[in-house]
Amino acid sequence: MEDLLFYTNAYRVPAQHLVAFLLAGAAWRWGGGPERWLTASFLATMVIPVYLHRWLLPPVNADQPYLMTHFVLDAIAVVVFVWVALQANRNYPLWIAGFQLVAVGAHLVRLLELDVAPLALVVLITGPSYCQLLLMVGGFVRHLRRQARFGKYRGWRIAPPSIGGLTV
Repeated sequence: MEDLLFYTNAYRVPAQHLVAFLLAGAAWRWGGGPERWLTASFLATMVIPVYLHRWLLPPVNADQPYLMTHFVLDAIAVVVFVWVALQANRNYPLWIAGFQLVAVGAHLVRLLELDVAPLALVVLITGPSYCQLLLMVGGFVRHLRRQARFGKYRGWRIAPPSIGGLTV
């Protein structure tokens, strides 16, 4: 049992990144605008910076500068995810944005209170990304099934009506 736990933990991050890249390729080929935005921002804020940090910077422990960079990337991701969730003609981006808000909230707790259990921080900061990836896969599959059943449909919500140039 310990070997299985070690094996799954040792390859957890590369497996997540591989699934993210494969999903991004599939979303770019068969997905709509929301799927492309979500996977692209997931890669840009959660996957690619890991490799850039590993290749460009010397090895460091989880000190303040790296945590602040991680916080800024998560804040950018929450802005993009919330924007997509509010504009997309789908429901699952709302859950993705909600999980990102959990991660940003954990960063804010870390900034406000220095005496937090490290395991709790790791779970609350990195844990939502796994849920987000599962939601993106499920949302993409639902998009493909809906498109196969009903045909092409709009990816974004229709703009709100305007009266005399003023948006209602």
